[in-house]
Amino acid sequence: MLRSWLRGIRLYFYMIGVSITTQLQYRYAFVMNILGWAMTYAGTAITMWVLLYSFGAIEGWSFWELLFLFALSVLSWGVCVVFFFHFRTLDQFIVQGTFDRFLVRPIHPFFHFMSMKFDVGAFGQFLFSVVAVAMAYNRLGLHWNLWQWFVFLGAVIGGTLIQGGLIIAISAMAFWTTRSERFYWVVMWPAKSLMNYPLSIYPRVVQVLVTFILPFAFVNYLPALLLLGKTKGIYPPYWGFFSILVGAVFFWLCFQLWMLGLNKYKSAGS
Repeated sequence: MLRSWLRGIRLYFYMIGVSITTQLQYRYAFVMNILGWAMTYAGTAITMWVLLYSFGAIEGWSFWELLFLFALSVLSWGVCVVFFFHFRTLDQFIVQGTFDRFLVRPIHPFFHFMSMKFDVGAFGQFLFSVVAVAMAYNRLGLHWNLWQWFVFLGAVIGGTLIQGGLIIAISAMAFWTTRSERFYWVVMWPAKSLMNYPLSIYPRVVQVLVTFILPFAFVNYLPALLLLGKTKGIYPPYWGFFSILVGAVFFWLCFQLWMLGLNKYKSAGS
């Protein structure tokens, strides 16, 4: 069993290396992809600045606090895109009958599919989010202790697991319906977009939905309350400590759904 797992891990990293090498063959497209992602999110940040220029603050959140909130979300989303974004296209492999090849190789089908593409273009999101967090940290005069840096790291890891878990759960729908990507655009994108602003501005039903059903509040809002020292939130700031735990549990549940779908999978042929 151990030897099988070690062989699978070696194959996983080998395929990741092949994916990165393939993408680097087109260096101009690679660089432009990174810059494109960075400029896209920078445009959203500018929109926030224009909005705050007119209104001053949103629910007590200044521009730099909003930028930190947004950048924290983008940072974990960038990690998520690197590993899990292509899961949204699982339905295409099932419809075309090409998913079968993931079942006959000496590596777990989940990790095989996961290693199919290592999207280094997402580094543009890292570029934007790191610069934005650094700017907000400086302008807000923050001075974090070691435990606060652990909260920050836990938010990034937990946010990655929460967002990646939802993508995986959505992709699992393809095992039953042979269609899932459209569901991604209906569910994932709106839920992620809600986190660009403080959760307190939304109706109570939305607050409950993105905290206890789809726990996106643990991606950035709750950790930000703790890291920015904001005590007037809709939930206690100390909930931000649990981002990584909530992320791990949510991801495990989504993975179990994916495995359930895999066990029900019947080839569609080619």
